[in-house]
Amino acid sequence: MVIRNPTSRHTLRDDRLDAVLQIARDAGWRVECVVSERVGHATEIAREAAARVDVIIVNGGDGTINEAINGFVGSGHDVALAVLPGGTANVWAKETHAPKESEAAMRAIIGGERRRVDLGFAGCRYFLLMAGIGLDAGIIPNVGARLKQRLGSSAYLLRGTPIALRTKTLPVVRLIDGVAHQGPMYWMLIANTRSYGGLFDIMRRAEADDGLLDVGVMHRGGVWHLLADGLRLLVRRHERSPNIDIVRARSIVIETPGLPVQIDGEYAGSTPIRIGIVPLALTVIVPAGLRTPLLRRGAGAEAPARSQPL
Repeated sequence: MVIRNPTSRHTLRDDRLDAVLQIARDAGWRVECVVSERVGHATEIAREAAARVDVIIVNGGDGTINEAINGFVGSGHDVALAVLPGGTANVWAKETHAPKESEAAMRAIIGGERRRVDLGFAGCRYFLLMAGIGLDAGIIPNVGARLKQRLGSSAYLLRGTPIALRTKTLPVVRLIDGVAHQGPMYWMLIANTRSYGGLFDIMRRAEADDGLLDVGVMHRGGVWHLLADGLRLLVRRHERSPNIDIVRARSIVIETPGLPVQIDGEYAGSTPIRIGIVPLALTVIVPAGLRTPLLRRGAGAEAPARSQPL
């Protein structure tokens, strides 16, 4: 099944989509396409389809991918996820080196190989890429769909700059693998993958199949810290900043209430919240022979017992 989000920035036109689907049919695949009509609809579609399809292909962005995952993971059916890039940033497609051209992307899916990857969870929702607390989660509600259509990722920079300057550093109580920490926090990023918005590898040591989350804390904001850490990021030295700590963990609890939360680029409420990892919970289809430091396990690696719904 192809789940298509028609409001995504680079979603395929009807005639182009028909041609892409025909490639799959010519290869012997039985394919149907369902259009996501509203927020949350892709979750409903994927949940209903999980018992009768082997592969769900998302033609949309990372938010649509997240919705689909939350429909079929934990269903008891081992459905594989594949992607026809079509959103604003397409982070997962970039991370797995999916072809940009849609016909080539479909051929890569048909001839691709299956890998198992971890999923994070924040509260009662899974995430494939990252969760953010503080800065970026405060920006996302201010970036509308129309602006994303016009400007792409630049919309976040346009709306985000003044919000970044207004966002306050707060004393935050957090548990990292059960160890309590309390101190100033401006932004926390909890990552299963490396690329942030398809622009920077903020978590450049993350692996999506190691059973761990990479957790970064930026302690203080303000103009000088933002400039200094931004410059360090450009030259890949941000991990050495005295204002940033990065650790690996399986469980993160934010006890301080009222901080905004985002998962996979979509606003997801506020703290308090528990965030964790479900090892090798998702089957993905990636281009055959893919080599990337993000995925260390080879094709055909033994999968664990099926994940349970959150």
